[in-house]
Amino acid sequence: MKAFKKIGIAALFVVLFSALGGSSAFSQPVIYSNPPWAPAYYPGVRYYYIPDLEMYYDLSNQDFVYLDDGQWMFSYGLPSIYAGYDLYDAFVVALDVGVYQPWMHHQFYVSHYPRYYYRSMYNRDEIANMRGFNENERKPISWSQEDRNRTHEARRNVNVIRNAEPSRPPQVSHYYGENIGRPVMVQPQMREGREEEHERHK
Repeated sequence: MKAFKKIGIAALFVVLFSALGGSSAFSQPVIYSNPPWAPAYYPGVRYYYIPDLEMYYDLSNQDFVYLDDGQWMFSYGLPSIYAGYDLYDAFVVALDVGVYQPWMHHQFYVSHYPRYYYRSMYNRDEIANMRGFNENERKPISWSQEDRNRTHEARRNVNVIRNAEPSRPPQVSHYYGENIGRPVMVQPQMREGREEEHERHK
């Protein structure tokens, strides 16, 4: 009987150890492919926000997200109105890794990161060395020489970002039945799983 208890306890420890090991694997951030024009990648970031264009970039789908005539549009490249905009020199905000579909809380980002807001927050020398802002570290992203070299090379060789072909159907500009337009605190639980809850309340 004692031997059976010892085996049972040992088996329990093995199961717990395996479960803990498995859960640590799930806690690793998902790594997305970084576009050539973006700053150095921060592990787990899925979305960038470009304040000067009031536009998002979804690294998971590799497309831009922008508001047009009351709908969120998705395209592989910049819309024609921004055809002359240089993404390789853009100020980019790396959004919190816990955010899902940030454009559905657009007013939050517009109010926190107005167009050209960094020009009034930093002096000219600081801006020249600044690539963007990282919400996860809560500090500016600085240009490194490696980033400058990589960006220079990418600018010479890549032109696909001008292709504004739609990547998926438009999305109405409200979130789970509520109109967007007022500041909303972004929460980590903004995940795809909430779609099921939304369907139940239809």
